[in-house]
Amino acid sequence: MHSLNKVKLDSVASASSKRVSSPLDASVGIFRAIFDRLAVLASMISFKELVLTLMLLSVLMMSAIGVVYSSHLSRQLFTEQALLLDRNDQLQLEWAKLLLEQGTMSAPSHIENVAVGDLRMVLPEVAEIELIR
Repeated sequence: MHSLNKVKLDSVASASSKRVSSPLDASVGIFRAIFDRLAVLASMISFKELVLTLMLLSVLMMSAIGVVYSSHLSRQLFTEQALLLDRNDQLQLEWAKLLLEQGTMSAPSHIENVAVGDLRMVLPEVAEIELIR
């Protein structure tokens, strides 16, 4: 482990001691130092450990993608629920108006007004009423 720290410090010191002429050269130097560290790490572990590490990394990435997908799906469903609740409120309001209209239309005074005014119906005289047995 001490050799790893020494390599790490040596690569950082060598990258920072060089004169940097542009930001691109600085980026290349940083990536080169990171690549050197990874090469040292790769030479220290066996093939089995490398495969196991890559498998665990892939499981971690799949899990992260699953979390992002489930968060996205949750937000979509929450938005859909809000829209459906608004639609439910609209339908409840319309239902209340229809019930009020039904109560108004079925009132005896309204029925009599429609019969007399629109249909020109009149109450028959007592002499005009016939009983059928």
